[in-house]
Amino acid sequence: MSLQLSPFQILPMLIVHKVVEYLEGRARNSIIPNLNEHNKNKAVLTPLLSVSENWRMAALVSICDNCTLDFEYSRSAVEVDIPAWPADFSYPGFRKTLLVKRVVVTAKLWKNMCDGLFCKTISRVQYEGVRFPSASTLVLLLTKDRNGSSSSDAAISPEMVACFARTLRRLTPAVVRVKVEFSSVSTSETNHAQLYDTLVSELCHGSVKRVSVHSTLVGSPLSVNLRGISELTGLTHGRNISCVPFARLAYLNAPILKTLKARPASEADWTDLIYGGTTIPTSYTSLRSLTLAIAGTPYSSIWEEVKDIAPFPVLSTLGISGSYPFDDDLLFRGNGGTMKTLRIPFSAIARNVLGRFGVLKRRGVTRMTRVCIDEVTEADREFLTTNTGVSIERQIHNILDVARSLSTNDDHLYKAICNAPSTAILQHLNFDYESLDVRNIIDLLVALPSLASLTCGVGEFEESTALISANERPNTLRAKHYPLSTNFRMLRVPKTANSKAKDIAYAAMPLAVLCPNFTHVDISPNLRNDFGREIIWAAFSDPFEPYSDSLRRLVYKRTD
Repeated sequence: MSLQLSPFQILPMLIVHKVVEYLEGRARNSIIPNLNEHNKNKAVLTPLLSVSENWRMAALVSICDNCTLDFEYSRSAVEVDIPAWPADFSYPGFRKTLLVKRVVVTAKLWKNMCDGLFCKTISRVQYEGVRFPSASTLVLLLTKDRNGSSSSDAAISPEMVACFARTLRRLTPAVVRVKVEFSSVSTSETNHAQLYDTLVSELCHGSVKRVSVHSTLVGSPLSVNLRGISELTGLTHGRNISCVPFARLAYLNAPILKTLKARPASEADWTDLIYGGTTIPTSYTSLRSLTLAIAGTPYSSIWEEVKDIAPFPVLSTLGISGSYPFDDDLLFRGNGGTMKTLRIPFSAIARNVLGRFGVLKRRGVTRMTRVCIDEVTEADREFLTTNTGVSIERQIHNILDVARSLSTNDDHLYKAICNAPSTAILQHLNFDYESLDVRNIIDLLVALPSLASLTCGVGEFEESTALISANERPNTLRAKHYPLSTNFRMLRVPKTANSKAKDIAYAAMPLAVLCPNFTHVDISPNLRNDFGREIIWAAFSDPFEPYSDSLRRLVYKRTD
């Protein structure tokens, strides 16, 4: 008698992996009390282990993706959190640690972390065969012991820290990315700076190509001489904390560095980024992605000496938060058409810094994937009030000539966008936290015939119904505007907009009548049923009944 298999047991592995990926996403977005992301993933996927061998393997690959080494000093033990392997499922010589891709180590500050018992326990774990040969990421989270005194850490030597770091690296021989996060630490109290320097140096040598250091360390020198780094993240949790150490490390790796994230807080930080403590300026000839969290006021004097240098000639992604720090287009200098994604604060627009946005076009940037303009401050608004000669509209039009996607959270820009030039190529527009009524949307589609999708909140139902009143019935609208746009396909309403289903429906219906290819309304799951009822009711009611086919083709999908 042949064994009967359920349909779930004979699904192709491609479909099995797709199901696991979907459940991973659901786990990330779920709210499960007292569980971190890894344990939420484990809780959601564990039921799959009992389906069949294929399902077990697919689920375990995901469940075992993370391993946590959690040092509890009070119990003088290292807890290794790896999901239990099913008793009835094993392969000879196969260890679940082969599946681990990311190892997270949490420890108290130096004294507890470097306790001899801790290193001995880690070594014992290694001796017993618990190694992670496939792990590509090592994360070290250091927190200050609330019950301890930082002054007692003065007895910890760099040699002890180096021993600890080497032990961790032996557990993860193939790691290529190291992330070190310090919390509530001040290097001004003890010798933490030297210990910090030693730790990063020992962890990040050899095969490591990506280094990420997040800290609240004040005045830490980080004089490590690391080479071969292609991705560097040197962000601090506090503002007004110098990133000179990260800038100098970036300088050392300038020829090969591809990604850099930093928080420059002063002109000294910028000086070290370009000069690295020397008298010779450098150019980041391989840097593709630059993210800057600007802390401090605008400055430009130091750049007089390097005004002929193009520091980032092949930059394709630039992200700036805070204030734009320069009075010229330094960050775009020498860019030969590679810029594709740009996120800038409104101050760069308000202060006319990018009034020369046309410079990008003249330099060959004819297609930008995405531009985001955000962080409108009171200082920006005051600047606009007192400097009426600044042409926001002209600058926005220069952007629309080269950008395929634009996101903004400021209502200053709506009018400028509605007066877009005929050369605009914009396809995707996102008004974060702004609500538009149907008339606003129609004005945008008239101004931007290439627009394919719009993300925004939707105005009140009362405003929307004006378009379907006795004076402007669908047939009148259609005669006046059809086809409004043949490219427009999707209206997306984010959860943060707090729009109601009825408001969205009465905005979507006129658009369905006027735009022949408008078929998708992207809304949150809790609005789908009410939205559908409004559409169905309208499709069989005057005045939309003649256009019921247009309404019924609307697809309202979920937004996870």
